[in-house]
Amino acid sequence: MKTLTLPNAFAETLRETLDEWPSSQKEIAEATGILASHLSEMKSGKRRCTPEYDLRLSRFFNMEPGFWMRLQLHYEMQRTRLEIGDKIESEVHPAA
Repeated sequence: MKTLTLPNAFAETLRETLDEWPSSQKEIAEATGILASHLSEMKSGKRRCTPEYDLRLSRFFNMEPGFWMRLQLHYEMQRTRLEIGDKIESEVHPAA
């Protein structure tokens, strides 16, 4: 497994959004129904976005549903590709 430093676009975008928003993180947590501790963990990259969190955040920030999940998925795909992509390429051969 490769050691990597990969930016987490979900965590970074959420952190920037929360930091720039006029409401406090506690107020956002209350308004979205997401625990403040979960918001903090997502913001620091220690907790991943789930479909429920995506819908709550998207609704609150008036964004298209799926925005936050796409950022999370992109990060996870990049991380997985870096960690085990070479192994998968050597083990799995295209069918056609």
